[in-house]
Amino acid sequence: MAEYFDSLDSDLTDLIATALADFGPMSDDQLLAVLEERGVALGDDADLLLGNALDDGDGSLMLLADDRWVSLPALLDGPMFTHRLTAPEVDHDILDPRPDLEPVAILLENDTYQQLVDGSPVTAAIPPYDLDVLAERGVPLDVVGEDGVILLPPGYLSGKGLSEGDLITLRVAQQELVLEGVPDPGTMPERMAVLGDRLAAVFEADPADPLPLEVVVWTACADDPTAFGGPLPPLGEVLDSNGLVLDGDLLALPGFDFQRWRGDTRRTAMANRYDLDDDEALAVQAIVALHAQFAAVYDAAVAAHQDGGDAALAELVTGAQTYPESDDASGSTVRAILPMLMEPAVAMAVLSETTGAGGEAAALGLFAETLEPQAPREARPALRWLRGEAYEQLGDLARAEAQYLAAESLNPEWPMTLISLARYASDRSDAVQALSLLRRAGSPPDDPFVKLLERFETPPRSGLGRNEPCWCGSGRKYKKCHLNNEQFPLEDRAEWLYQKAVMFLDDGGWAVTTVATAEARAQYSDDPYALFEAMADPLIVDAVLFEGGAFAEFVAARGALLPADERMLADQWLLVERSLYEVQEVGRDEDCTVRDLVSGDVHQVLERSAIRPLASGDLVCARVAPAGATMQFFGGLEPVAVQDRDELIAVLDSGPDPVELVTLLSRRFVDQARQPAGDAGEAAALNHFVVDYERKWLDQRIPALAGRTPREAAADPTRRGDLIRLLDSFPSDDGKPALMNPDRLRSALGLT
Repeated sequence: MAEYFDSLDSDLTDLIATALADFGPMSDDQLLAVLEERGVALGDDADLLLGNALDDGDGSLMLLADDRWVSLPALLDGPMFTHRLTAPEVDHDILDPRPDLEPVAILLENDTYQQLVDGSPVTAAIPPYDLDVLAERGVPLDVVGEDGVILLPPGYLSGKGLSEGDLITLRVAQQELVLEGVPDPGTMPERMAVLGDRLAAVFEADPADPLPLEVVVWTACADDPTAFGGPLPPLGEVLDSNGLVLDGDLLALPGFDFQRWRGDTRRTAMANRYDLDDDEALAVQAIVALHAQFAAVYDAAVAAHQDGGDAALAELVTGAQTYPESDDASGSTVRAILPMLMEPAVAMAVLSETTGAGGEAAALGLFAETLEPQAPREARPALRWLRGEAYEQLGDLARAEAQYLAAESLNPEWPMTLISLARYASDRSDAVQALSLLRRAGSPPDDPFVKLLERFETPPRSGLGRNEPCWCGSGRKYKKCHLNNEQFPLEDRAEWLYQKAVMFLDDGGWAVTTVATAEARAQYSDDPYALFEAMADPLIVDAVLFEGGAFAEFVAARGALLPADERMLADQWLLVERSLYEVQEVGRDEDCTVRDLVSGDVHQVLERSAIRPLASGDLVCARVAPAGATMQFFGGLEPVAVQDRDELIAVLDSGPDPVELVTLLSRRFVDQARQPAGDAGEAAALNHFVVDYERKWLDQRIPALAGRTPREAAADPTRRGDLIRLLDSFPSDDGKPALMNPDRLRSALGLT
């Protein structure tokens, strides 16, 4: 009987696993045909439903090198993977899975295979996640590789009479995991050569790229079930004897240049990430590599300063400053690539790739300063701009602006400098100057920054000549006093002040908080774009600014640039707490009267957002803040049900963080979320959208990871902790549509 399965349906996954076990590896089309023969009709959304079910295979459904799917337990039932025991393995009852046991050790991710056929528990322990487990077992970290070890019960290996140098096999037999000692078969050169040819044959379709070792082995087993039949020398010895190149978990044909391939891969990814051509990407790659060497010297200088005082710091910094001239080849390379910095996309890419924490910004500033005397004249504005950006990240706005002005004097038309200076003019509420800079930079008329500034641009007063006395009575000429220096009333500029803080939020290190808060908002929505829309939701932005602390950081960092009255207003806003208000009366224009249900204060408030109509008796959660002679709502208005009144007041009184606040205020969407979806196909489409976005997210630059991609952070021990914290901040999706699944992301990044 035909049956229609929802996305991620475990029944469909089980049927797929059974079909693969019965028929062996199959493509998507072959799988669909077999399922249909067995009475499973997936309808118009067959591809989506099949993809979701395959993704839900709990590590037992894998994709081979030729895009066939396989049931891993069925495929590995028979092949034998051997390993030669080392002394530390016997002493501590551990097994290093790489490379010999890697093709079968992956099954340990499945609960079914976390015990041996004799009932003994067997688990994987991977640093740094399982340090407590390793410490409890007394396993020294110097005998544990970065991919971890397989933990056996204490005394297991010696209890089987096994010792250093003995050969063991880890294999699947009738869907159970078997570990046992086997006779040493010797070198077996002919058999090893045949097996090497079988592994090499996997690369016939695309010999230019390496493949994961386990995928190569699985594909070879699928093509020839006898490939690993009977005891063989360990897989690592097979690879060595055939000249196959293993680098980490990747395998390639003999003679493959991994260093060059990784460079080409990084360059291609960089070109795609920043929309660069090949030459521009090569320039970014070369400059970033040079910076990395310089940063290592800088870090050593800082460490020497801490250990050896100022003399050690001065000595190493002096060495760093002469580093690029250390050889002619390096110097000529620098001079050849630096002019590419004048391409704005190249300069932005270099900035993104080299900065993050404060120490990195300091290293970038010193790096740019060191290169400038040796750089061609046309590249010096970009180096000055990079120094300015470094100072800005370090919080020294005066020095940053001085660098931007110096860069402008070197090239008055370079857009990056002009855009940076426009931010300073905007923060000073000089819309005329900011717009002039942006127009010189070539910013398009529909640029959001341009459109914001145009709202606060004050035209010259009509009927008043430039050389006439100023209207203000100062006695100075109009051109020397208020020409191009008119200002809107503070109640109007309050919105501009707010947007300045929003721009700071977008540029700063608040991505983790913003994403987590947006996830809390989107969790009840069926809209596949819910997360993206939530990122711009007024409540989310305001909660991160105020409950999250971003506005306080904005005032501390850029408050000195604000006009005096705006700075005072910003300080007032820091004292305003969000509260629950009852609407008492709604005026004809934009005003209404509200009563604070916590303090009892009554306010006449301007409501300019027009997001939703208000009516007498409404309960709304909002921030009512001063704006010149008026009081205004900021950060949106959240309707509150009467039954939620007391709970909300209690939460507000507790000083909630942004996620706590938004989670409570978003509960009103839960009834909407409980409405049944239109059909299973719609649910599948939602899930497919999120899964597709997750795959793209893995290779996106994330500000919270210092501009690295999640894949890069996972591979970088210095950034892996930041990545783990970022994923921990994501709410569990609990099967809800439109939410990224942190467990699925951890699995894709090897963090499970």
